[in-house]
Amino acid sequence: MRIIPFKIPKTRNEFYHYQIDRLKCFYDKLHQHPEVQITYIEKGRGTLIAGDYTGRFAPGDVFIIGSSLPHVFKSDENDHLQQNRPSVGYSLYIDMKAWEQEFWKSNDTLAVAQFFHQCYQAYQCHVSLARQLACRLKRIGRVTGFKRTLEILGLLDMIYEHREKMHMLSDGGWLKIIPETEDTRMSRIIRFTLEAYHRPISLQEVARVANLSVEAFCRYFKTHTRKTYISFLNEVRIHHACRLLAEKEFTFSEIAYQVGFSNLSYFNRIFKRVTHKTPGEYALMLEKP
Repeated sequence: MRIIPFKIPKTRNEFYHYQIDRLKCFYDKLHQHPEVQITYIEKGRGTLIAGDYTGRFAPGDVFIIGSSLPHVFKSDENDHLQQNRPSVGYSLYIDMKAWEQEFWKSNDTLAVAQFFHQCYQAYQCHVSLARQLACRLKRIGRVTGFKRTLEILGLLDMIYEHREKMHMLSDGGWLKIIPETEDTRMSRIIRFTLEAYHRPISLQEVARVANLSVEAFCRYFKTHTRKTYISFLNEVRIHHACRLLAEKEFTFSEIAYQVGFSNLSYFNRIFKRVTHKTPGEYALMLEKP
């Protein structure tokens, strides 16, 4: 799995592409494209990697992925079988370069155009804004022609006007600067981690995956992600622990073991460091309506 330059299927005259994905699981290759992506998750759960952010996605979430930011929506294994339904997402891709016409240079539209043109980050929208954007993204699919254009303009205006209701997930600096020759190496590391997080992983093992010595691997990973590999691994484990807590089927000890921790006190400490809550506090939060 490498960072794939992904081509959005649109004609040369289009400044956007709208698509509805109904799949067994979402596209699971780490990829990037110059278009800004706005995605509403209607069905499906899994792990989102966007730049230096690793977290969960679930029904109701709306994400904004900045231009050229490497990302992947990796669906949970067997989620579509357990739920007996496919993953469903509504996505709008905006090509800001195609919008660099006089229309976007007017006083009325300049601020909105500049915001999206300079968008290289990843965001998650707060619940109230996500609900409104979800309705608009679905409505875009029900109209055509200039009405669709108006709906898209309304969507962009809503995002800009309520930008304080968006939580930044990644500032866009991570992975984007990785030379093309390094894409495969970083992708191998990420794929290996997502597949093996539930068991003990030594630095020696993951360094072999990257075909580097341990010392060179630690420098390489820290240089490109601005965090240690252990920090990244712990974040992946904790986000999977959050999913298990939501299922309410296991004790804290069982969850800690299932996501790769052999020590409950260490699991509790890392859980609070990542989520700013203890496992108990997080579980209580899930029970609130």
